[in-house]
Amino acid sequence: MEPIRPGLKIRAERGEEEWLFFLIKRHGVGIQSAHQERIFELFQRASAGKSYKGTGIGLAICKKIVERHGGRIWVDSEPGKGSTFHFHNPLRTLIRQ
Repeated sequence: MEPIRPGLKIRAERGEEEWLFFLIKRHGVGIQSAHQERIFELFQRASAGKSYKGTGIGLAICKKIVERHGGRIWVDSEPGKGSTFHFHNPLRTLIRQ
């Protein structure tokens, strides 16, 4: 098996109907589909073992912020292929006029 090269790509684009879309692609171990919703809950991690650092707080905070602005956050991932985190928000909540 080829070693996983860490990396991160971030992209933002303006969508239809005044929405702003963000995409964060992380090369890494990936997340099993059974854990993809749970990782956005407080103190929940994709890996219960001690192999990876983390408290399970970060993504829960991200979800709270995104939802407070009227948006949605989710992840697409496959073990061994990395993860892509998506979130979108209405522009009106992000830009003060």
